[in-house]
Amino acid sequence: MTYLYYGIGFLALLVVSILTIGALLPIKHTASRSIELNAPPAKIWAFITQYADMPKWRKELLRVEMKLDANGNEVWQEFKSANESLDFITIEQIEGQKLVRKIVGDKLDFGGKWTFELVANGNRTSLTITENGEVYNILFRFVSKFIMGHYASMDKYIKQLEAAL
Repeated sequence: MTYLYYGIGFLALLVVSILTIGALLPIKHTASRSIELNAPPAKIWAFITQYADMPKWRKELLRVEMKLDANGNEVWQEFKSANESLDFITIEQIEGQKLVRKIVGDKLDFGGKWTFELVANGNRTSLTITENGEVYNILFRFVSKFIMGHYASMDKYIKQLEAAL
């Protein structure tokens, strides 16, 4: 019976420690990844801006739908399942060079924006993705920093993009 109490005490200490560490981590973070892709900028641009076609190469997406926000701006809703989706709005776009998309929505555990920068190098393209993220939930902040890593989503995106080319 003593071992049971020690076990419960250890688990409680572990949970409190994880939540404390998560609370001490900064809400905001910046992470960036770059890759040289064997395709011209126009081809890369088409892949990253034709949102409705993304489920063809982004394996985690079930579908992507466009809707309008209260101001009439296009919001693209990415569905990972019937009940799980994330909304994005484009806040800056320089054709073939730069795209900035922001997560929008209420009561989210996280938010932020992704900046895509494309630089031509002959028939190749240097693509840099920068995530300026915010993680509001302290448990998810711990998981994002120490378990998943801030680079995981970008790495997955780049790997799938590279495979689709």
